[in-house]
Amino acid sequence: MAVKRLRERQAEATRRQLIDVARQLFAERGYAGTSIEDIVEQAGVARGALYHHFPGKGALFAAVYQIVQEEVASAVVTAALSSGDPAQAVYTGLSAFLDACLQPEFRQIVVLDSVPVLQRQAWEEGTTEPSEHSELDMLSQVLAPLAATYLPRLDMEALAHVALGGLYGAALYIATSPEPASARVEADVVLRTLIAGLRTGADVAASMPDRPTEPAPPRP
Repeated sequence: MAVKRLRERQAEATRRQLIDVARQLFAERGYAGTSIEDIVEQAGVARGALYHHFPGKGALFAAVYQIVQEEVASAVVTAALSSGDPAQAVYTGLSAFLDACLQPEFRQIVVLDSVPVLQRQAWEEGTTEPSEHSELDMLSQVLAPLAATYLPRLDMEALAHVALGGLYGAALYIATSPEPASARVEADVVLRTLIAGLRTGADVAASMPDRPTEPAPPRP
């Protein structure tokens, strides 16, 4: 039993080492620029050890992607929960996401490489979805108080999906810009404008009297 536990600990240590090394290399060189030989050499393990834990480079990338993605999603939710005002919470949370786009790991692994790599992996495995977006759960948590205050009639699932598209559009804008820091500032202006517009529009709508219901035209 003790020998089994030792082997399990050694196996888990090897798996963590592979993930840590791959995470660094994928961030620095991108998925295409990183080979299995690069990973096993820097990790100090045999090639067979990698295939013992992962079917290939794509599966190792998926493991790294999930960790990086979940770390940022957790940071976004934590930032949003630090504010009691719904609109400020959304701004604070989504600002943390846009800040992550300036980090080499998130920029390269999640924003730039994840879609082509994971879609190809899903196609090769015969699945319809490359991965589950933890960002959807993140956005649902961040947007729920805002929706309850300003958008009570909107479906949260639809709102989260639409917001995810906009969020990744902003992420790509920052990640592919020749001046990412400047692009981050420009994206921040858009984010502030959208939230302010939502808040103002809701206040105006709440102050307006209900429109009288027009009678239906007579049927011929």
